[in-house]
Amino acid sequence: MRIALVSQPRDPIAASGSQWGSVAIVTWELARRLARTHEVTVYAPRAPRQPDEERGPDGVLVRRTPRVRRLIHKALDLGTSLVNLQPPYFALPMFFREYGQAVAEMLAQDKPDVVHVHSWSHFIPVFRRALPDARIVLHSHDALLTRLDRVKVERRLAVTDAVVTCSDFITREWRSRYPACAERIHTIGNGVDLEHFTPARLDDASASPPRILYIGRISPDKGVHILVRAFDDLLERRPDAELIVAGPLGLLPYNQVALCETDPHVAAMRSFYGAGVLGRLRKQVLGARDSYLESMRASVRPSTWERIRFLGPLEHRELPEHYRGACLLAAPSVWQEPFGLPIAEGMASGLPVVATYAGGIPELVEDGVTGRLVERGDALALSRALQELLDDPARATRMGRAARARAEKLFGWEGVVQRLDAVYQQLTPAIRRYGHSLERVDG
Repeated sequence: MRIALVSQPRDPIAASGSQWGSVAIVTWELARRLARTHEVTVYAPRAPRQPDEERGPDGVLVRRTPRVRRLIHKALDLGTSLVNLQPPYFALPMFFREYGQAVAEMLAQDKPDVVHVHSWSHFIPVFRRALPDARIVLHSHDALLTRLDRVKVERRLAVTDAVVTCSDFITREWRSRYPACAERIHTIGNGVDLEHFTPARLDDASASPPRILYIGRISPDKGVHILVRAFDDLLERRPDAELIVAGPLGLLPYNQVALCETDPHVAAMRSFYGAGVLGRLRKQVLGARDSYLESMRASVRPSTWERIRFLGPLEHRELPEHYRGACLLAAPSVWQEPFGLPIAEGMASGLPVVATYAGGIPELVEDGVTGRLVERGDALALSRALQELLDDPARATRMGRAARARAEKLFGWEGVVQRLDAVYQQLTPAIRRYGHSLERVDG
């Protein structure tokens, strides 16, 4: 079978080495394993110094287009977000239209059997017109499309053969919003390279000082400000503890936050974005990288801030050593987390996880078995759960071993690929279902 995986227009794909960003990681891990039994091509934006086409060591062909106006679209998305344009710019057909059209032209030349589209549903009508015979699969990595105009999304789904998701939580959200398509929505999960992410050796297992690790975006939706306040409280009783924070600093676009503000925990993030156009401009543009950091610094004692180390963005291949150097992983999301790739990586690395009851996280972490779960936004409960494990290293070790065993059972990429391949195999060629009505599809 000839399979085309379409990367997000903001995600260049390297034919070897590390990928940047969770969706790019998922795209590549799927591609190189599917390539063992299928002919696989990844279509991606071209980054500086990348060739238009190259084949990776796993046999995956990467085809790239320079037709990606990232800065223009990012500026328009940010500018329209400041005035809270509805529907948001990222949901409109013109968002990265040139990238979708360029990929459609390549797909029309290559004629794959399956087109696997990551996240961007408004490309699907363009791809369907270019390839009326292909089977088109949309890969949903979050629930944002369930917050958009139902009619427009349903028109796109009408010419989509299947939707695959990263967790049962996202599948339930999709099926609830689009019940007519429920039978075409499938959970395949996410995976972790279980040979790359492994527990520390017994002689390396004791970290001194005891290190709490956070890995991910440093953004209000991830609850890093809650973690910092919890750590401030923890140091009253465990002054030897250290907090390591690794990841890029920046706010989630406000137009995504606004879609979910019926959730009170999400609505509470509004203060980090500013009030009114001028306030949002000040927080999101002029102080985009500093405002959140400064807000966190102001919320704790100076002595606490000195016990926090910010490592900045790390390459994916650098992460295992940081997991192995920690006592436990903290994942304090206030956003309804779709999956939580760092959680799965931490569990594969033998770490107990202290996280929140947010979205798909309870599918990963068993409270009291592989870690602890607390309510979103509760800094004191988070502090107590962290202390509970730091004060009982034997229990934390047992939880870490259980976490590794659960990762081996649930998060191996081979299982994810098997579930995805089963979805591919059951699809009927699309021309029999949609070929007569393409002109009515809303692009």
